[in-house]
Amino acid sequence: MKDFSEFQLGQSNDGQLEVTTRNENAAAVLELVKQATQKLAIISRELDPFVFDHLELADAMKDVVLNNRRAEVRIIVFEPELISRRGHKLLDISGKLSSYIHFRKAANEYKSFNESVVIADEIGYLFRENYERYRGKVNFNSRRESKSLLDVFNNMWESAKTDPNLRRVMI
Repeated sequence: MKDFSEFQLGQSNDGQLEVTTRNENAAAVLELVKQATQKLAIISRELDPFVFDHLELADAMKDVVLNNRRAEVRIIVFEPELISRRGHKLLDISGKLSSYIHFRKAANEYKSFNESVVIADEIGYLFRENYERYRGKVNFNSRRESKSLLDVFNNMWESAKTDPNLRRVMI
C-alpha cells in the first residue's frame, strides 16, 4: 500500500497517483483531510463506511474546523436515510460543529451521478469514477483539476437540499 503521508498538499509535484483498493482510498482521504487547512468538499453516495466512517478521519476533520474559524466542510450525499440509520462518525461531529460542517442531499437531477470526490483546500483531490469500485486517482497538487471538480461540486451544491436525516442536534 502507498504511504500518502510523504505527499504534501499544494507542494508535491509527483502528479496523479492511482488508488485501487479500499485501504488506499481510506489512506488517501485521511491524508488529504489531515493536510487540509480550510476547505473540504465531498461527494459520496452513502459515505462509504470503510473510507469515511472511522475515528481518525472524524478527528482530522474536527481539527480542520477547530484550527481555522473560516473553515468549511461541505458534504453531498445521495442516501441520507441509509447513513442516518446505520450511524456515521462524520454525521456525529457535524452535530457538534454545525457552523462548519454542512450536509446536503443531492438533487434528483443528479441521481445518475456515480462518482465519488474529495477536494481538499481547492488543490488536492481524490476522484473515483464509480463509487462502487475503489479504482481512482489522487493528486496532492493540482489546482486545475481540483477547480474542475469543485465546479461540478458547486453546481450540485446549489441544487442540493438539507435533509432531516442529516441533522444531529447535540444537547
